[in-house]
Amino acid sequence: MAGSKRLDQMDDLRDMGRFPLPVYAGATGNVLATIALTFLVQGRYPRMGALPAWVALVLGLNLSPVFVLRRGMDAGETRSIVEEMDFFDDQHKFAPWVYAVASANMGFWVSLSWLAFSLRRSKKTLLAMLLLALLCTSFPAWIRWFKKP
Repeated sequence: MAGSKRLDQMDDLRDMGRFPLPVYAGATGNVLATIALTFLVQGRYPRMGALPAWVALVLGLNLSPVFVLRRGMDAGETRSIVEEMDFFDDQHKFAPWVYAVASANMGFWVSLSWLAFSLRRSKKTLLAMLLLALLCTSFPAWIRWFKKP
């Protein structure tokens, strides 16, 4: 594919718009599951002071497979082309800045959810957060339907 980049060559946020649809599904599922867990954790530890620890734990859990898998990676290993990547096999092969962006995104959703649940803790609030996150995090996937070929 002309103009294709490998995962470690990503140098622009727009490169993330080229992921295969299963990658968006996996990332969206991860955000939705984390919001649901945030609802449970926030109910048990409702103080805002618990939020930084929860964000740190979530980010640590999300990044730990990357650290483990990168340790076993061959320095000369060929990376997949962005459009052909696999959600599980290639999650540790991105350029480093991609993890910072993904972590900031997850931190945003955890913090926004925590705030929403602090203001009104209800199943309706949880459903609203899940719907908002579903629409926003899957945006790059569903917007493809509206783009001209």
